[in-house]
Amino acid sequence: MDLTKSFPRSPKATIAGVTMAARAADKGRASAAGTLGEYNYDCPMDRMLFAFLGTDGVEYLAAVSSSSDDSGVAKLIEAKLASKSHKEIDDYNHHLLRHAPKAGTDGVGYFLSGRERVGHGRTDIFTWPDLIDVEEGREVPHRSDTPDWAKPAH
Repeated sequence: MDLTKSFPRSPKATIAGVTMAARAADKGRASAAGTLGEYNYDCPMDRMLFAFLGTDGVEYLAAVSSSSDDSGVAKLIEAKLASKSHKEIDDYNHHLLRHAPKAGTDGVGYFLSGRERVGHGRTDIFTWPDLIDVEEGREVPHRSDTPDWAKPAH
């Protein structure tokens, strides 16, 4: 995968039912190929995935590199999920998809600056996965649950 010429999959895309797994796999492949471009493998959202699975970037990359498709990393994920309940998986997916800066932190300013730069005027966006998708040209439904910290000042 050459991330200097294309985007990785959405954080919402799954492997074995786990969000962020496909995007981390794409970035891992690109990292191994030296074509990561401006992306970062083992970034904070990747580490959220790794922590949930009980792995790290090295083991995940080895699984990604073990096959030309997602089958190698799917085997790792399925093995790591064996001890987890459906509720734990659903909770992780929900948490990752709602990942946003905490109100009152420096992360809010960083997020809002990024949203202004790449969000195409979408002031309803307040999660990292939605901002990533908008930046990379994917369709993101308009939200009605935008928290006060993310709403434009009047």
